[in-house]
Amino acid sequence: MPRVKPTTKLGVYGQYDLNPEKAVTLYTESKLQNQYYIKTPNWDVARLSFELKGIQSNREYEEVTKEQNRMRAHSHEQFQLNEKRLNEADKQLQILWENFVEVNDFLKDCEMKENDCYQAKEDEKRKQEDYHNKIQQMDKDLAVLRDFVNKYEHTIEKYQPFESVLTETIEHSDTYGTLEDLMKRCDSLLLAQVEISEIEQQKIQEIEKIRDSLLESTKEALHIVTGLNNDLSELQGRYVHAWEECLKWEKSITTAKNYMAANEMKTNCMLDAIYHLYSLIRKRRGEQPIFLRGDVEKQLDFIKEEAGIMQQIHTLAVKKLAKENMSLAAEKGSVKAKPIIFPATKKPKAFGI
Repeated sequence: MPRVKPTTKLGVYGQYDLNPEKAVTLYTESKLQNQYYIKTPNWDVARLSFELKGIQSNREYEEVTKEQNRMRAHSHEQFQLNEKRLNEADKQLQILWENFVEVNDFLKDCEMKENDCYQAKEDEKRKQEDYHNKIQQMDKDLAVLRDFVNKYEHTIEKYQPFESVLTETIEHSDTYGTLEDLMKRCDSLLLAQVEISEIEQQKIQEIEKIRDSLLESTKEALHIVTGLNNDLSELQGRYVHAWEECLKWEKSITTAKNYMAANEMKTNCMLDAIYHLYSLIRKRRGEQPIFLRGDVEKQLDFIKEEAGIMQQIHTLAVKKLAKENMSLAAEKGSVKAKPIIFPATKKPKAFGI
């Protein structure tokens, strides 16, 4: 450590007590050794020992103070860095949570659209079966018509001689000038005969109905009294049965009221889910919600319209992807588009939040 003044030669401790001419060099060297140079105090120099001890304590205190200041500055920097990291982590967590909610809603929307596609596929299959059955029925009707045409032609050939007889009759007759007049006269006679036979059959049926009504009236008169007694006993049984049914319905209504009260929360949750989906679609379009929570029908109409638009976009995207791997000739229509094969139908899941 540095010395205030050179030491004098006492001739007691050897190298610690040097001549004045040598003390200057050692003083200069010791002045450069402030950190690691320590002079051990001697037992016979009390004042110098205490001074060295104090100087050593001051040096240690300064080193500890510098270390404390450095640690305080470092801890403050670490505190600011950690606080900045925590803020960034909170922001990232909020972004991830919002993304999770949007992705979850999007997946549910996709699932609903997939179920709608399966339902549309089933409807198209059902229509195809109906059209196939109608085509088969039309084929059967055409076969029947062909058979009728053949029979009609055969009938014309069969009655050809009668036509020749009618033609000869008109030629030799003065009453009928044309074949149409003769045919009209024959038709009128046949119709008159048919009407007469129908009137006769109608009168016979009316007489039979009068007889039957007389017999039925007598039988009904006999059965009225017994029927009234049976009705009275049946009404009594119905009254007892109705009383029991009323008790059962009263219990059922009580259970239904309790069930409705218990499931009111589910209804509110469903309304909240519809409003949340409506708000999410509005948000994706960059708009604010217009309809209130109670306007469920308008919200569902809006959601249905948005789903239709997404379905059209999906159809166009599928067509575009299908045409990317085709040649120019195929894109113009030389190759028929392959039908889209849907996967096996899945059981639709219940919509929830």
